[in-house]
Amino acid sequence: METQRLKNIAIVILLLLNACLLLLLGYQHFQSRWAQADAREELRSLYAANQLTLSAQADLDQEPLSPLSLLRHSGTEQAIASSLLGGSTSALSQGGGIYSYAGEHGTIRFRSGGGFDGTGLTVPVEDIPRFFRQFCQTFGYAGAQVQAEGGAGTASAVQEVAGVPVSGCAVSMEFEDGLLTAVTGAHVSLEDALPESAEQLGCITALVRFLDYRNASGTACSEVRSIRCIYELPGGAGALRLVPMWQVETDTYTYFIDCSNGEVTRR
Repeated sequence: METQRLKNIAIVILLLLNACLLLLLGYQHFQSRWAQADAREELRSLYAANQLTLSAQADLDQEPLSPLSLLRHSGTEQAIASSLLGGSTSALSQGGGIYSYAGEHGTIRFRSGGGFDGTGLTVPVEDIPRFFRQFCQTFGYAGAQVQAEGGAGTASAVQEVAGVPVSGCAVSMEFEDGLLTAVTGAHVSLEDALPESAEQLGCITALVRFLDYRNASGTACSEVRSIRCIYELPGGAGALRLVPMWQVETDTYTYFIDCSNGEVTRR
């Protein structure tokens, strides 16, 4: 009897401890929410004091993306080349990280940094918009822009990863006399992608950095219309990776803020 009573007391104590922990977690959660709300109001007041409008539609609670380490995948490269050239292709290493994929209607070259190109192509294309949109759907490009008439024209789009665009990862095609004649672009594969555990600049901090940049550089803009976190494919040599950037749309230009160091650039 005494043992059963002690067990009941122990269970009650454990339940009370769990309840206390839940209350503590709830308090910390609401405290964080209140702090975030205060930070938003302070930021808007700071912008107003500097005669810069911050759109009410700008989502200030966004979380930054994580950097991604990537691997090169020759299978994806060959699939892209085969899709563009309209048939099977053979691969050949040209050294320096460059691979060429040759088919009946031309050759597509891929570099280690994700870039690819092909010129002097003779790929028959009956329906340019359909051909381009099918390519985009297969390989993850979005925002297709096609200007074509009478078998000639241009088309372009940007690759998306995790639902956001990748700056520096676009594709452009040229068509003449019903033929795809040239293509240039870049593509990355998410197969075996690994997120990097590095602290990234938050949305509010990024907007403070932008305000400092605007005041120091004398940049002419009066409104920040939107902000979102996107990926960028860095150019040059080095490991293949995607780095997160805050993209700030103003009433004049688009700016990018590096999530790792806060550097602001205009594109």
